[in-house]
Amino acid sequence: MKIKHNTGVRGLQIVNHLLLFYGTYYAIVNDLYHLLVVSLLINYFIGVLGINVCFHRLISHRSFKTNIYIEKLLSIIGVLTTVGSPIAWSAVHRRHHQVTDTIEDPHSPHVLGKLKAWFGFWNYKNFNAKLIKDLRKDIWYKKLHKNYFYIIMMYCMILFLLDPLYVIYVYAIPACLCLHSSSAGIVFAHMYGYRNHELGNDLSRNNWFANIITLGEGWHNNHHANPRAWSNWEKWWEVDIPSLIIRVIKT
Repeated sequence: MKIKHNTGVRGLQIVNHLLLFYGTYYAIVNDLYHLLVVSLLINYFIGVLGINVCFHRLISHRSFKTNIYIEKLLSIIGVLTTVGSPIAWSAVHRRHHQVTDTIEDPHSPHVLGKLKAWFGFWNYKNFNAKLIKDLRKDIWYKKLHKNYFYIIMMYCMILFLLDPLYVIYVYAIPACLCLHSSSAGIVFAHMYGYRNHELGNDLSRNNWFANIITLGEGWHNNHHANPRAWSNWEKWWEVDIPSLIIRVIKT
């Protein structure tokens, strides 16, 4: 039986959360707090490069171009965050920008409520395949989508052979943290914070907390005002780490 992509991703996320609980308990009982610090740092590494720079600004919005090999590497890192394939993630995100904070928005907390928006009980109705026609024609992204779970399983097998604990602290916990960082952007950055731009029905906001845990995606109102911009840094204090990376790798 073929499992739908979203169903498979949710299944992995559930398993990862079970490993998160066990790994946290194991680290505390055995006084191995450094393993949790490692997980946090890996979360920032794969989250910033894989989601913020690649899935979001490079693939979904095409706000900049980079070397093809850098793009491929970043997209593989994005797969390891376990938030969905580049095609699936971009489909949801592009739809979100198209109908922001309306009843058709896939994950507006104003429509679904905070808990449903946070934990992925989203509205997948009324999607238009034309939104991702460029990605559906791209051989590389089609391969990543088709082999999404194989890539993650291969990564976990390599980690397991090195040390079984690596599966928990190098993969599962960082993936969970990436998921909840994204949820913070979805919920907090649409409900709390300040606005540099009034955008009508679009209720996006700039949120300090969301920006700290995502290292740059919290300036959400800035982003929604200009989705094609590769930097969300408008005011001097609105530090945007992904934009510093993009400045180096863009062509």
